[in-house]
Amino acid sequence: MENRKLLTIGDLTARIPVIQGGMGVGISLSSLAGNVALHGGVGVISSAQIGFRDPLWEANPVETNLRVLKEEIRKAKEIAKGGIIAANIMVATRFYEKYVKAAIEGGIDLIISGAGLPVELPQFVQNTKVKIAPIVSSLKPYEVIYKYWKKKYDRLPDMVVI
Repeated sequence: MENRKLLTIGDLTARIPVIQGGMGVGISLSSLAGNVALHGGVGVISSAQIGFRDPLWEANPVETNLRVLKEEIRKAKEIAKGGIIAANIMVATRFYEKYVKAAIEGGIDLIISGAGLPVELPQFVQNTKVKIAPIVSSLKPYEVIYKYWKKKYDRLPDMVVI
């Protein structure tokens, strides 16, 4: 038997220390994320224009994206059978807070957030078990987030993506 290290994020444990990338429009959806999680890694759904294939998207892209994000999370969790599902939500996204709340409503385990500093993310996940992970490019933005989150929310990142 292999001696494999586990990946622990708060009270979540992945059997394999792998986090699948939350890749752009139409790539990281429920099938990929669910199967990564099913096999022991952390599956990631990208929220970027996630509803673009839906017939209602052109008429109402924001509401369609929010609905489809929840649907994709639920589908991924069904496939994952208890595995960890994350959402990659860019801070630069218009209606960022709505996307975070939709992911929480969909049952997400972890929110990974970059393309800007996710300074308000702890506020949006208060009173939930959702884990949070900022994406940073260097030590400087991490220090900004660390100090701000600690002072304003008494919360630290559960994980950091560099």
